Amino acid sequence: MRKVGINIKQDILYGVEAFTDCIASVGFESVFTVGNDREFINRISKKCEQKGILYEAIHAPWTNINDLWYETLRSQDVLNEFFTSADLAECHGVPMLVVHISSKEDCPHVTDAGLRNFDEFVNYAAKKNVIIAVENQRKLGNIATILEVYGKETNVQFCWDVGHEKCFAGGREYMPLFADRCVMTHIHDNNCRYNGDDHLIPYDGTIDFRRTADLIHNANYRGTLMLEIDHPAEGNDKYRSLSLEQYVAKAYAAVNRIRILAD
Repeated sequence: MRKVGINIKQDILYGVEAFTDCIASVGFESVFTVGNDREFINRISKKCEQKGILYEAIHAPWTNINDLWYETLRSQDVLNEFFTSADLAECHGVPMLVVHISSKEDCPHVTDAGLRNFDEFVNYAAKKNVIIAVENQRKLGNIATILEVYGKETNVQFCWDVGHEKCFAGGREYMPLFADRCVMTHIHDNNCRYNGDDHLIPYDGTIDFRRTADLIHNANYRGTLMLEIDHPAEGNDKYRSLSLEQYVAKAYAAVNRIRILAD
């Protein structure tokens, strides 16, 4: 049976330790985090080891990610963030980095300078024995080019973000295109409005998760079904009416429903 996982954020209202205890108790088996905060990653790593949870991925920072495609000092800043993510992954035994390779509608096309930059990252991550999972955003061509340049036998693979597909892709489905490269999923709901990236718990929006489950099943994807959902936090009213136990139970029930449909 496929594992089920969930993201952990630093600012979660219930506290990181209590949240990790709760997700372990209901049956979540895997987690990922976002960013390069060393202290936070160290806390999560220790807590996961204690609770027997797989720390499966770090989502690398994406600030100014479009600078990757130019030959400037700012592109080196992007690379340095990627290198730091790879270092942290190696240090804590995290096997995978999820990365964006572009952002927004006006992002640059793939360039020779950008491919040289990305090649540095690929080689650096390979030396660390870390997989790079490229996540779908708005531009199909950028992802397709990267996955073609770096073949299936390399450490460059695909992360299927279900929510992004429904609010950024205009009806395009990515899993049938890149199923053989998919090593990670990001599962969340929204109302299928362009740019409406809501990160709801599945079944709280309008995404057809029976279709999602069918795509997972047909692709023979056996990896983790990983939630990437908004957590109750200061300044975020989403799900704040729920207790820790209610929130985690709701999230687990939703992803487990998808798991059952996909089997």
